[in-house]
Amino acid sequence: MELLGKLSLWIHILAGLLTLLAGPVAIFYNFKNVKRHKQAGKLFFYAMVVVCFTSWVGYFKRPDVVFFQFLLGIATIVLASVIQGIRAIQLMKGKSVIRFDFVYNVCLGLFGAWMLQKAYVHFSAGTFIAFPILFFVFGISAVKNSIAQIRMLLHADQLAPMVWYKLHVATMLGAFTASTTAFTVNAAHFLPWYIQWFGPTLALLPLQFYFAKKISGPGRKAKPAEELQTT
Repeated sequence: MELLGKLSLWIHILAGLLTLLAGPVAIFYNFKNVKRHKQAGKLFFYAMVVVCFTSWVGYFKRPDVVFFQFLLGIATIVLASVIQGIRAIQLMKGKSVIRFDFVYNVCLGLFGAWMLQKAYVHFSAGTFIAFPILFFVFGISAVKNSIAQIRMLLHADQLAPMVWYKLHVATMLGAFTASTTAFTVNAAHFLPWYIQWFGPTLALLPLQFYFAKKISGPGRKAKPAEELQTT
């Protein structure tokens, strides 16, 4: 069991490093080279899936530890985000909404509610204030995201391809932000806790604004999929 735990940890670390390498490459080539963007994006996606599953292993080894409880929640949120990103591209290209789309978004909402419950429990127990705040912030975000995605899926036939492309960009940037946050939390202990956890989000916020402006466009049916050659 100990060997399995160490193996899982090393796989987690290596996959995490891959996300930090592949993520910037995919971002850089998004508007420059479609082929390279896709290659780096696929590597980022699969590495992130491995990161999420190995995070779950850490939780099941120590479910009583608040840090691993938080990792379980954030790993599930990130996994849902990268799946949303992949499905957004598929829906943009004309694929139909399937039952799986609703399943993982409902699961995302349930995990968000679980994180809100943990925020209350740990705040009541007097746990170090960082964790109740983090559980609350990410829990609220997950619940809101789940509701928004389900609404989009219910009206998918009314949405322009550009809407799904925007969703793809937003979710993948969010997943990269989470990966960067995991790195600072585990490797930048010399920084205050709020910089470790929220610093990457603030640092990458200009990138979110840049992409939002770059791909700004109407939300309803306006642009045909063939115009969206950047994907």
